[in-house]
Amino acid sequence: MKALFCYSEKDFKIEEIEKPAITDDEMLIEMLYCGLCGSDIIKIFDEKLKKPDIYGHEVVGKVIEAGRNVDKFKIGDIVVVAHHVPCGKCHYCRHGNHTMCKQFKETNIIPGGFSQYIMLSDKHIKNTTFKLPDGFDFLKALFIEPLACCIRALDRIERLENDIFSVVGAGAIGILFIQLIKLEKLKVIAIDTDQNRLKLAKKIGADYIINPFDSKLSDPTSSDSKLLKEIKKISPEGIDSAILTVTSSCTLNDAISYIRMGGNINIFGMAQKEGVVPVDFSKIYKNEITIKSSYSSTPDTLARAYEMIISEKINVNPLVSDILPLENFKSGLDLMLNRKIYKAFYKL
Repeated sequence: MKALFCYSEKDFKIEEIEKPAITDDEMLIEMLYCGLCGSDIIKIFDEKLKKPDIYGHEVVGKVIEAGRNVDKFKIGDIVVVAHHVPCGKCHYCRHGNHTMCKQFKETNIIPGGFSQYIMLSDKHIKNTTFKLPDGFDFLKALFIEPLACCIRALDRIERLENDIFSVVGAGAIGILFIQLIKLEKLKVIAIDTDQNRLKLAKKIGADYIINPFDSKLSDPTSSDSKLLKEIKKISPEGIDSAILTVTSSCTLNDAISYIRMGGNINIFGMAQKEGVVPVDFSKIYKNEITIKSSYSSTPDTLARAYEMIISEKINVNPLVSDILPLENFKSGLDLMLNRKIYKAFYKL
């Protein structure tokens, strides 16, 4: 079978490998479409990771083989799949830290999403695989796993009626967050340097949009940053919660400057280059600012995301772009890096 190997950020090759064999409890699917996630891009550029490797985990596929003990799905079913499965019983899972679970970290779809055929274990079949309704748009289903990650991040933030959120980064993840927040009838400020993405954020429901690089925001009489000044106009006491889909020294310290006393900052997007970021610890301490990170999804948030996407409570139509052949992987990667599309979609 065919699979895409990443040798470096510039070198991708489709190669022939052996098709996975399944046991009585496993299932084999044919990859129909696979989306490129921001976490895949970080791995592609991470020189410390062992390569070549097969990436991809946002998968829609067709069941082509099912073990004799598999009764949840049948051959021909179209399914959407997520890649990690927590045990639900360990110390981490019992504390709600499912993505820190040893089993979670060890489980994966084999050999990866960017391959012709993918083996699903009994754990995946039971917990992270969902049948798509007849006629449902396959590409929309590829947003179920990303949305599940967003739901989990929100679950980790305490919030009250009339709270104000900031969402830093109006890419695909930012657009999903904005809609989740608006479903709870809370207010949200979208922050990005791309005016076109801010226009979509506004259209999709953001109450306010701010471009920190907008020259119209400059004020020579104020020592506050442009961003802080604009946020003070909206909420003089600051923002209740900030979600960083883009994490850097700049976005984190900006959030610390405009978050209200006792507010929350959620680090959702992994910093691609800055592993160590200097912060004003005295301000964090004195203002009781809570900083949390959130990584990946759980079976519970996947089920909730599935329902939201299938029922179209979340609109992903503006995020869908043309499908690319897997052999043109680098083209899709470049389009995402250059912010020409929100997400690249591939098929063999």
